[in-house]
Amino acid sequence: MSEKVVLPKFEIATERAHPAVAAAKMVGGLLLVSMLLLGGATYRRHAAQLAAEQQRDAVIAQRTAEANAAEAAAKARIAEAAAKEAAAKAKVEADKLAAKQAKEKTAADAKLAMAEERHHGGRHHGGKASAKASSKGGKALATKSAADDKKSAPKSTRDNAAIDKLLASFK
Repeated sequence: MSEKVVLPKFEIATERAHPAVAAAKMVGGLLLVSMLLLGGATYRRHAAQLAAEQQRDAVIAQRTAEANAAEAAAKARIAEAAAKEAAAKAKVEADKLAAKQAKEKTAADAKLAMAEERHHGGRHHGGKASAKASSKGGKALATKSAADDKKSAPKSTRDNAAIDKLLASFK
């Protein structure tokens, strides 16, 4: 045993990768990090744009609602003014109709009185005395119908200030 045994030299490959592979891994890692940063920034910008659009839409909806409410209020005021005007016109027409009916009634009463006077004042009841009485009655009837006309004349209840205000609102 005196001989020395010579073992062959084996070179064992190292566990390290080739420098090109290590460089590729580093470049890939940097690319991945930069993509994550860029994607995050893009997502934040998109989220900010969506929030701004929603806020803009909310402001538009609010202003539209306010405008519609103002328009509805204006239409209500116009309708109210038109109703008041129509009521005033109807009252005026009713007053005119009442005056016309009162005048027709007075004229009909006068005709009826004249017819009764002719019927009673003629030949049947005494001639001249009846004629004098009928002429006095006719004058009395004429004065009475004139007084009735004064009483039945419609009084103007028109509120000129309200009409002026209504007309001013249309200018």
